[in-house]
Amino acid sequence: MTEAELAEFLRVEGLCDGTPVVETMKGGYLNQVLRVTAGSRRLVVKRFATPMAGTLFPNLPADEAEALRRLAGLRVAPDLVGFWPERSILVYAYVEGAPWSGDPAAVAALLRRKEAADPAGFRRVPIDAERILAEGDALFARCRAAPSQPRPRAARLGPPARLSLIHTDIGAGNLVGAGEALRLIDWQCPAQGDLSEDVHSFLSPAFQILSQRPPFTAADRASFLTALGREDVVERYARLRPAYAWRMGAYCSWRAEVLTDPEICARYRRAAAAELGDMEPLE
Repeated sequence: MTEAELAEFLRVEGLCDGTPVVETMKGGYLNQVLRVTAGSRRLVVKRFATPMAGTLFPNLPADEAEALRRLAGLRVAPDLVGFWPERSILVYAYVEGAPWSGDPAAVAALLRRKEAADPAGFRRVPIDAERILAEGDALFARCRAAPSQPRPRAARLGPPARLSLIHTDIGAGNLVGAGEALRLIDWQCPAQGDLSEDVHSFLSPAFQILSQRPPFTAADRASFLTALGREDVVERYARLRPAYAWRMGAYCSWRAEVLTDPEICARYRRAAAAELGDMEPLE
């Protein structure tokens, strides 16, 4: 779709009058994301690419639209404007504000607000250590290079008290705004799972590196976990962290081998090394 075709689509759907200003937004590794300014209205138009097979982060347009519907009014995600599945186009309100500034308490509060959303019907992801580790094993099996660290042992623990609607990809690049205005964007791979997985994706060194930010310090992590105020989730995160790190390290190792952009491949290699070096369980 050309810029002129996009403008015509928006006019036909009643989303703008006249000629909008269209800008390509930076960030992301897969979909095309455009910011559209039409008078005083600012929208984000996401055009979904064909998803890769066998990835931890599937590209699910209909699921993103449904997640935004369920999160409406919770002050967690952008406001959905519309979804056109036949065109693989999703439109939502542009989130005003700067990229996340580094306030862990704001992210903790956002995760607590998110718990009000109904997770039923979304894809189910593993919630026990052995299955999480097995996903990492499958990804390492595709790699030419062997992992730099041995596979961690699987912690034995029961299921969480309840399943949550989880984002699965809370890198800093997907957080916009500050305080209660903080919003979590890019919901193309939501799931029904363990809230501790979202905790890991936020605190993970790999996710930070892929967002082109330095990994968190031990003090940063402790501050966030204290602000979360969920001892049950913190305990699960502490025990599942080695399994999550193994799987994310495997994912980054695989991506580093299959992608072609040298800079992005190098970033994934750094992320893999950081993740596999961070598999010690928390005390």
